[in-house]
Amino acid sequence: MRALIAIYARVSTEEQAKHGFSIAAQIRECRRLAGGAEALVFTDEGVSGETLARPALEELRKRIEAGEVQEVVCLDPDRLSRKLLHQLLLTEEWDRLGVRLVFVNGDYSRTPEGNLFYALRGAISEFEKAKINERMCRGRREKARQGRVLRDFQIYGYDFDPNTEQLVVNEEEAEVVRRIFKWFLQPPPGITGMAGIARALTEAQVPTKRGAAKWHRQVVRQILSNRTYLGEFYQNKWDTSGGRVRLRPQQEWILIPCPPIISPEMFTAVQLRLSVNSRS
Repeated sequence: MRALIAIYARVSTEEQAKHGFSIAAQIRECRRLAGGAEALVFTDEGVSGETLARPALEELRKRIEAGEVQEVVCLDPDRLSRKLLHQLLLTEEWDRLGVRLVFVNGDYSRTPEGNLFYALRGAISEFEKAKINERMCRGRREKARQGRVLRDFQIYGYDFDPNTEQLVVNEEEAEVVRRIFKWFLQPPPGITGMAGIARALTEAQVPTKRGAAKWHRQVVRQILSNRTYLGEFYQNKWDTSGGRVRLRPQQEWILIPCPPIISPEMFTAVQLRLSVNSRS
């Protein structure tokens, strides 16, 4: 198969919404640089540039590995990746396979000066992305400190009101929450423990928050342990940076008061029973 020029274009959902980046515009500029030559086009739309796990990019790498591509044209290094390490990894990989990588915005020739400029451009792109993320996180924390719920967290027993940015009680679901707590403390005949509660709700055809027909023991446990039902909803509780989810120190949590569904006495009794069961 005759080797071809490949065009790669990418835009994330955030960039599309805020900056109006266009896949079509990127392809148009790349075709102009390619001089009208036949080209394969690979596009990742609504995909972050911080990961290499992108469908079109993965397909492009396979085609390059198969020897079907001899040149890759891209609008800018940050369309290829937002991370300097990933930019350099792809550059090294394709250089080793004899594939030329060219950009519409900038002549990154394979000279010491060109390599330095390419590396600096990637570092600046990564820095800009980090600044954007930091500003967004700071803005979300400030909204939380103002007592506003950031989004619909899909908490069973509550609905999210986007107008007031508050949690409001969903009475139908709240009644199920009260039933779960009551059944756990005073099991009716035939219902034993969290697994029994989950089975009873499934048999009663009560849908979960996401509309699933089957309840699981772990979902019941999460409800029994959730302090939101006391009227204490916490934001800024989890740190999702770096691709991992970690619990933040409790002093960083931001309390958002909400309507309670369960009394403090019942909640405390359930936590004591959960603790005893866990030790057993």
